[in-house]
Parts: sequence; C-alpha cells; structure tokens
Amino acid sequence: MNKRTWVEFFGLISVIGSLLFVGIEISQNTQAVRGATHQAVFDQVSEYYLFIASEERLADLAAMALTDKIKRNELSKGDRLRLDMLFMTGIRRIENIYMQHNNGILDDDAFKMIGMDSYRSDYVVDIWNSWKGGFDSSFVSFFEKLRDDNNL
Repeated sequence: MNKRTWVEFFGLISVIGSLLFVGIEISQNTQAVRGATHQAVFDQVSEYYLFIASEERLADLAAMALTDKIKRNELSKGDRLRLDMLFMTGIRRIENIYMQHNNGILDDDAFKMIGMDSYRSDYVVDIWNSWKGGFDSSFVSFFEKLRDDNNL
C-alpha cells in the first residue's frame, strides 16, 4: 500500500471513530435528559402533595371531595374555585407528562407514577367535565382513557 492509501484509511477510521463518539455522547445526553425529566416530575408531585398537606382548609376540602362526601354545588364559590384549581393543577401535571411522553422523553412507566385514583372520584370527574374544553382534544381522549383504565 502506498502512503495515500494509508492516509485515506486512517481518515476513514478517524471519521468512524468520531461518529461512534458522537453517538455515545448523544445516548448519554438522552439518558441525562430523561433522568432530569423524571426528577422534575417527582418534584412536581412532591410540591403538589406538600401544598395540599400544608393548607388545612384545602386538605379538608380535598379529603371530602376525594371520598365523594361533598358535591361541587354544595361549596361556596371560593371553595369550589379553590378545589377546581387544585385538581386542575394535578391534571395539568398529567398533561405535561403526556407532552413529554409524546416527545419521546418519558416512557409509559411515567403514567404509573401519577396516582390516578384521585382523578376517578365523582367530584374530580365533575371538575374535569367543566374544564376539559381548555385542553387539546388528543389529551382529553388520552386522559379519559387513562383515568377510566383501572389497571394502573
């Protein structure tokens, strides 16, 4: 082999090595983004639960709503809005997970961490039916299927 062939061969090996290196770096970056996203979802859930736990009136209202011991029309306008916003915050969190899933950042397991039982109460279903018009129709269908699937 002549000198030019060796240079071309070395150049080819260098390009292949560079592509492998870039591929490995992209894979590691993707894993890091997924890990950070999972952590962000966990942090959102923790903040959400701590907020409810730290507000006595809200905790009492949420407990009654989640056990179907109160109906929306039995509350004052302020308490009804307070609970609506609380549960809609939770639904917006699920919407965020849905969007991250659609973008390939989160896998199906992310939906197992939501705690869908609280979204199945009559009270929260009533809230959802009142507010779902503000969501994308694909999310509405997805959420209702997720909510109604008792296998999660």
